[in-house]
Amino acid sequence: MVDLPGISDADEPDDEPRSSVNVKKVAIVCGALAGVALLGSAVVYGPTVWRVTQQSDTKVSTPTQIGSYTLFSTDEAAQASEYVRDAIVTEVSLDDSLGAIYREPNGSETRTVILVAGTGRIWKPERSLDGAFKAVAGADTAIRGVHDVDAGDLGGVARCGEIDDKDGVIAVCGWADNGSLGVVVLPGSKTADAEKALSTIRPAVEKR
Repeated sequence: MVDLPGISDADEPDDEPRSSVNVKKVAIVCGALAGVALLGSAVVYGPTVWRVTQQSDTKVSTPTQIGSYTLFSTDEAAQASEYVRDAIVTEVSLDDSLGAIYREPNGSETRTVILVAGTGRIWKPERSLDGAFKAVAGADTAIRGVHDVDAGDLGGVARCGEIDDKDGVIAVCGWADNGSLGVVVLPGSKTADAEKALSTIRPAVEKR
């Protein structure tokens, strides 16, 4: 074997190849990857964190009068609204919540509106609203025809649907944003009536 300049027998490679790791280069690459991951998280979650922070001071209340809707304060009304409220808070984590019943003249009859609303840090409004709808419908029923409706100036997501009940149709509408969630339930009414109630009641109930 001819000896090449600068290479002796001792410098010949072993049977198994040797690997050389540049620790500094690996650290730089890992740091760059971590930076990219952090940037990606900021792009994805940054807007949500900002909205949650901006809406963390959201409050809900039950005014005595909201347009044509009048707060109905009786023991029976309180029990009915609290029943719906308790069902919703088992599905959706809220810091504070309330239940109330409003009534509106409807020709010779009176339309009843059950309201449940609450506040908290809501990271996924759509999922929370789905959970609230599930709680209202119960385990053996589902809300059919659920569709998005105008959420108004307060934003977030708003949806409506109907429940087929043995006593008739129950219209349901609700909203959720990063600071609050609310549901209105109108027994014996159409979805259009619930949508109207939602658009009127929500701006009066939710304040930031």
